[in-house]
This record gives sequence, C-alpha cells and structure tokens, in this order.
Amino acid sequence: MVDIFQEVEEDLKRERSEALWRKYGKYVIGVAAVIVLGVAGREGWKTYEHSTSIENGTRFANAIELAQSGDENKDAALAALDGVIADGDAGFVALGHFQKAAVYLRAGAKESAVTELEAVAGNDDIDQVYRDLAVVEIAMNSATESNAKDLIKRLDPIAVPENAWYYSARELIAMLHVAAGEIDAAKPLLTDIADDSEAPSGMRARANEILKAIGA
Repeated sequence: MVDIFQEVEEDLKRERSEALWRKYGKYVIGVAAVIVLGVAGREGWKTYEHSTSIENGTRFANAIELAQSGDENKDAALAALDGVIADGDAGFVALGHFQKAAVYLRAGAKESAVTELEAVAGNDDIDQVYRDLAVVEIAMNSATESNAKDLIKRLDPIAVPENAWYYSARELIAMLHVAAGEIDAAKPLLTDIADDSEAPSGMRARANEILKAIGA
C-alpha cells in the first residue's frame, strides 16, 4: 500500500509541475528574452563604436537594417550577416550569429536560431560574456521537460553574482527545475529572487506569484 501512495504522490507532483511549466514557463522565458536581447543590442553597439574595423561595422549596420526592414529581406539579411561572420573579428562573429538567431526566431525557425547560438557558445575565441549570453538564449529558446536537466547544468556556471546574466540564469534554472518536476529544488531559487532587492522588479513579482502557486 505504501508503494501505491508514493506513486500517487509522485503523479500529483508531476502533474503540478507540468501545469506550472505550461502556465509560467513560456512567459518567463519570453520576458527574459526581451531583456537579454536588449542588453545584447547595447553590447553590440559598444562593440561597433569601439571597433577599429569601420568596414565591418558598416557591413554589420547594413545587415541589421536589412534584418529589421521586413520578412521579404530575410534571405538578404542572412547573407549579409554571413559575410560579417566570415570576415569579422570575434566580436563581429558573435554579433553576426546573434542577429541571425534573431532573424530565425522572428521567422519561427527555432532550431536554426539555436544552431546560431551554439556557434557562439562553442567558440573559444569569443568573449565569455557573449558565450554565456548564448547559453542563456539557448535555454530560453529550446527548453522542454526532457532537456531541462541538461540545460540546468549549462546554466549553473552562469548563475553566479559576478556574471552579467546572473538573474536571467537563476530564473531560468528555477523554471527548468519546475519543468523537470523538481519543485523542491525550484523553491529556494524563487525565494532568493523574490527577496533580492537588486533583482529586476518584474522578475521578483513573477517569483512571488510562482511561489504562491506552489504553496511555498
């Protein structure tokens, strides 16, 4: 009988985790993506401003203009970004891949977007801040119940206070624990976020809401 009760309890936990992930997972990831892409844009502009390669900077700016000018110019934008990646230094290579990922995401091609992000995450010549950002965006755009634990392992080294993407990584890890059915592991992370006065206000509000939903 004990085994039967344990199985029922595990089923209930799993159902609650799945319901929480369906309700909050995509919302958290979507909001965080907007924040991260905004920061990526600022970092990209800094690279453009301080780069000694005026030609690469101009080509990158032109590629961005194409990418933002409508779906009809998607292929031209991707080709222009490929040129930046082929000829630019490591900074422009990273920015080129990020922008290609953004183009693919707007087109609903998540797998292609993740491929571009993996190209940044796995390139040792690219600054760590961009490689970490790529891992965060990979988690945002590929998270499922089945790969949650693997993504948590990739995010763990980023979820440290000195990292630029600390808060986004911690929130993602909490939600990935929910996706994996590990609510008890998510609770302390969400509590820390909710109580952290330095965390973004929207993130703190979401953490509080999720904690209420899981009865913490």
